[in-house]
Amino acid sequence: MVTFEGVVLYIRFWLESHSHTKRSLDVVDILFFIIACLSVSLQFLMIGQISISYKEAYGFFYEKNFIFDLVRLSVEIFGQNDYALRVPFILLHFFNMLLIYAISRNYLKKPTDSLFAVLIYAMLPGVNFSAMLVIKSGFIIFISLLVCYINIRYKKIPYIVLFFSIFIDSSSSVLFLAVTFYAIKNKMPRTIIYCLCGFAINMYLFNMDIGGRPQGHFLDILSEMAMLFSPFLFIYYSYALYWAITKYEDNLMIYISVTSVVFALLLSIRQNVDSEIFIPMSVVGLPLMIKSFFNDMRIRLPRFRSRYKMRFLIVFITLFLEIFILFGNKWSYFFTSKDNFASNYYMAKEIAKALKQYGIEAIHLKDDKLALRLRFYGIKDSKDFRLIKIPNGRKGDIGIEYMGRNIRSYNIIKLKK
Repeated sequence: MVTFEGVVLYIRFWLESHSHTKRSLDVVDILFFIIACLSVSLQFLMIGQISISYKEAYGFFYEKNFIFDLVRLSVEIFGQNDYALRVPFILLHFFNMLLIYAISRNYLKKPTDSLFAVLIYAMLPGVNFSAMLVIKSGFIIFISLLVCYINIRYKKIPYIVLFFSIFIDSSSSVLFLAVTFYAIKNKMPRTIIYCLCGFAINMYLFNMDIGGRPQGHFLDILSEMAMLFSPFLFIYYSYALYWAITKYEDNLMIYISVTSVVFALLLSIRQNVDSEIFIPMSVVGLPLMIKSFFNDMRIRLPRFRSRYKMRFLIVFITLFLEIFILFGNKWSYFFTSKDNFASNYYMAKEIAKALKQYGIEAIHLKDDKLALRLRFYGIKDSKDFRLIKIPNGRKGDIGIEYMGRNIRSYNIIKLKK
């Protein structure tokens, strides 16, 4: 049976056995480590702020796939808490940053350029969501980056990694298409046959539907891509991919990035596309964008570089503001008690803690979704007590407050036997 641990061990053995050169650590490596640790630290701080969502709770208790199998294993080892739930994805986020850095060190002209690629990756809104939430996007990015790293570092096609990817997710079909286009360009008939077979097997295993009637989802998927990258960065990123094509860049980064974007856009014409599956691998082209930016800037005299620096400054400022909104979204409750975009990930933990302070570990709720979320925190269903939501502002047995504002109020009713 193929296991995730087996894949990791194989990859480690493969990389060590095929390593041609070794170098000592330098200042750039230390700076990368600082950036990565800051990013991971923000993720850990956010874990203490959020609760399990209904979708995550449902998957944890009822779904059978490798993502929730991993989560259940983590919870079994470290206990049923938020850290055990989310730490595997934060660790994967760190490895993804490491791969982005490794690719950039091998691909970009100057070592310091790789820090820009890592910093932008660590600030992408979609990447931070995938690092905090129980979704498969991080694994899709990991496999895509690993394929790109092996291709750029060793000038080889990682057939074994591609083989394992067949059984992970339906998104691997896009990966096989991208490698097929790369093989056609480089006249590699055996690779073409291998990838087409992998594509067919993946489509069969996951029963991926590419049919349907024309529908209006094109703008939806385009807006989701803009949200993943941030609007200004997505515009610049699209230009960078076009630049890479016109410069005849011959590596898997460009093929995977372009194929992911084009495939998702084409599929959105006929059906609603699962952005969690098809969009994440498009981020592997970030080193291409950094190369495009520095090439455009460095071929000009210093006095003519200001407008290029200003463009990148605008991108960084936008990313910083989005990161601030993402990690500091609770501060919106200073101004209103209305739910914000992250409200589905709040309150359950606080309600469970308050109930336990009353000595209650089982209670009945009319809200089945909230009941399932509380179940993760050890609150079971009961016929002895009932939790009733009351209008905000009224003092209840349980009051949830963020930034001094009452967000939810509940009363505990003891039921008569």
